[in-house]
Amino acid sequence: MTPAAVLAGRPAAAKGSHWAQRSACHTTNADDFFEPGPAAQARAREICLTCPVRVACLTDRAAGGIAETEGMVGGLDQAQRRVLKVAELIGERPDLERAEQLLSPSWRYRLHKLRNGGHAPRRMAEILTGEGLTVDAITVRVALWWVGGSGKALARRASRDRRPLWQRLRDDHADEILRLRGSGARHIDVAEYLGVHVGTSTRAVQSLEVAA
Repeated sequence: MTPAAVLAGRPAAAKGSHWAQRSACHTTNADDFFEPGPAAQARAREICLTCPVRVACLTDRAAGGIAETEGMVGGLDQAQRRVLKVAELIGERPDLERAEQLLSPSWRYRLHKLRNGGHAPRRMAEILTGEGLTVDAITVRVALWWVGGSGKALARRASRDRRPLWQRLRDDHADEILRLRGSGARHIDVAEYLGVHVGTSTRAVQSLEVAA
């Protein structure tokens, strides 16, 4: 059975599953596609990157427990889909069409240049919007995930920045952290959203909540 058939056969995707017939994974063995491990994920992601119905696949699964589905779905692995689920708590939903546009020839080089510059997705979104492509941070993160980037919320540490990671989170991501906590996010949810260890994010959360 192929990955497309596996997904299309699930209740959440049964309605309007015609996209599966046009998917790049239509002739791929599901055992290979849903196999755990970095190497298998990289192979599956390469298939998703060429898929003409990647957005439809991801959208079709969004309402049916997509975060809990194993394997690669719509070019995102399980951990990345959990980030999207947490992001919804604070009203962040990616514009998948814009994320695809970021991978077009006219924008992909710019995306890679910003990524290599170490910018946080939030700052990348500000720059791209200023240059004519209106996107938000969560949309940028999806585009980065699609091309194999980490897509973490944090910027790369500057060489002269001696702050410990928890302090960087507290100083640079206070708004997101407090909004998440105010929306009922658990410590593990905050950690997944930011892309850090739960102990590190918890220390930042506690520092912010004490100060508040």
